[in-house]
Amino acid sequence: MDNDQKRILTAFLLIIIVLLIWSLIATPRVEKTSDKVKVKLPDSTKIQSVRTEAKSITGDTIAIEQNFLRMVFLTNGGGIKSLYLKKYNADIVPEKSPLFLTKISDTIINFEYFIDSDSLVFFKYINNKRFTKVYYFDEDYGFTLRVNYPDTIHHLLSLRSGLKSTEKKNEADDLRHFNVYVKSEKLINISKNITDSLIYKNNWQWSALRTKYFILILNNISKLNHAAFYRLSKLNEFSNIKVSYFGCAMSGNTNRYGLDIFADSSFTISVLLLPAKYSELAQYNEGYEQIISGSIWAPIERVIIFILNLFYSIVKNYGFAIIIFSLLFKIIFFPLSRQMIVSQQQMQLLQPELKKIQDKYKNDPQALNREMMHLYKVYKVNPFSGCLPLLIQFPIFIALYQVLSTAIEFRCAPFILWITDLSLKDPYYILPVAMGVLMLIQSLMTTIDPRQRFMIIMMPLIMIFVFLNFPSGLQLYWFTYNILSILENLMIKKKVFR
Repeated sequence: MDNDQKRILTAFLLIIIVLLIWSLIATPRVEKTSDKVKVKLPDSTKIQSVRTEAKSITGDTIAIEQNFLRMVFLTNGGGIKSLYLKKYNADIVPEKSPLFLTKISDTIINFEYFIDSDSLVFFKYINNKRFTKVYYFDEDYGFTLRVNYPDTIHHLLSLRSGLKSTEKKNEADDLRHFNVYVKSEKLINISKNITDSLIYKNNWQWSALRTKYFILILNNISKLNHAAFYRLSKLNEFSNIKVSYFGCAMSGNTNRYGLDIFADSSFTISVLLLPAKYSELAQYNEGYEQIISGSIWAPIERVIIFILNLFYSIVKNYGFAIIIFSLLFKIIFFPLSRQMIVSQQQMQLLQPELKKIQDKYKNDPQALNREMMHLYKVYKVNPFSGCLPLLIQFPIFIALYQVLSTAIEFRCAPFILWITDLSLKDPYYILPVAMGVLMLIQSLMTTIDPRQRFMIIMMPLIMIFVFLNFPSGLQLYWFTYNILSILENLMIKKKVFR
């Protein structure tokens, strides 16, 4: 294999390796935001309640219907049994493990309740004093919670059961995005600091529990005592969590996280359940978008998703939007691709002369290098020009990988025929295999030296293995890109664009 081919292969493999590990190592950037929490009142909030007698210790249930959320509350603990985002058909509360439970001395409080015009009020008399827990439905995507007691009493608000995986068909990929964030002076991902539990006593502006596609945010409107975070897979009561592995080598994080909020007095928090979508997180002006915009490629990612959404607004199908984007990407970078292909062909034509020089000066490295440089100069060939296009496109490849792998726009988004969800792998592996076949055809078209036949066959096989369990949206992009690359090679060989 000639040196130029080795450099191109090395660069390409490095890109693939970085693509595999990038989402595992990306951390959020740190930016300061204001301390004030802005509450946006919905234009109209329709509240409907349904009281049903439960057949277990969970107590009565109260269903609250809003424009964007459906919530089911329990009188036992005043907790939330279901927190359902209508638009995304997703419930983030684990089965039989309610969130926002109130405990005193480790005992779950069984409340009475009534419904006000815009709130749900739980109450209990403790030592002849009224303990109240009020949910105010003043947010499109959440609520404000106020817990009040006229005296000092040790109590906690428990979210210890954490968020559940909403992606049952790809649970392990969902799990590896589970993280815990705390925002005080800066945004910190504290997931790696939690072994079994972690006591956090610093004041925080907000904290967030994240899954792949959804973020539960708790805004600390008034000062609390402290919080304790838990890694649930390390706790015996959560030892039945099912863990599966994603793809060929991408297990990553398989933990979920929960927390308890401890207080001695009354407190108020604002709670939001939001999709992991930059545009929706950024509109609150509280720095929530930092959770998903931690990489240095984030600005490029936002441009890419903007373009894809623009195409989607026209064709109404994200699969076709990806195909159009592939065509646009290929057109923009055609001059660089042409340069790489032409340089590769020139280097292959020089192989006989290079072989003669290598044999003649095999014992004199300095003379060998001098004669090779002279040969390149005579034939006006730049040995590094074949790698340059890959290096220039590298940031876009990384950003595109992130977008197609994690953007909520592709969740449950159908394409055609057997591709019913672009966020999941191709169930029949047609796209990755076809992509590998096209890559083999492309390699055969551009490679002259028969000594490279082994690598010509191995590279497509490696790519099939790497992409086998990637989201079908990403597979579709590379499949389309390879088709366009073959057409590009044919046009260049016929000197259509020489």
